[in-house]
Amino acid sequence: MQNKKAVLVYGRFPEFFEDGVRPLDIPECNPNNEKNWMGWTKKELEKKNFEVHCPQVPRVWEAPYSAWKKAIDEAGVDENTTLVGLSQGAGAIVKYIIQNNKKIKKLILVAPARHKPEYPEFYDFVINDDVRKLIEKGTTVFVSNDDWPDIVRGAESYADKLNGKLIRFEDRGHFSFLIPKFPELLEEILVSNDE
Repeated sequence: MQNKKAVLVYGRFPEFFEDGVRPLDIPECNPNNEKNWMGWTKKELEKKNFEVHCPQVPRVWEAPYSAWKKAIDEAGVDENTTLVGLSQGAGAIVKYIIQNNKKIKKLILVAPARHKPEYPEFYDFVINDDVRKLIEKGTTVFVSNDDWPDIVRGAESYADKLNGKLIRFEDRGHFSFLIPKFPELLEEILVSNDE
């Protein structure tokens, strides 16, 4: 039986919120915390005998792509891995599989950023047939229509270029970690790993 693995990569967040609070000081901002949807998904997958990693990027608010790549490398992505990326983390994982010609089990993008002028190194890639062939079980893209318009457009673009399934919500915003559970994500991961 093959090893089932999932790597869930969060997005970029600021060093300080507008009220002066540091996200790093808020336990729910940790992607491994079971009180947010990413940590909840990790816990649920581990119950199903998945190896799950939710890497944390040092100084994420200013980290270059190389720091994100290092965190993803350390998670040990292989052909049995479902890669999940939120926001800028989505751009990081798509670039990662392209740059490394990395075969994976499934790609899932959540509120994916596609173009951010202030971080061009995260989006300097082209998606073509060769990229789609690296993803054994295809791509699923989650987006909420009440997210920022550029995120909605980015989700549509990724779904189009990757021949992916686009799943829309009306009320999830940018899928913040204030959302405690994400059963639709869990289901997509489990279905793609059924033998």
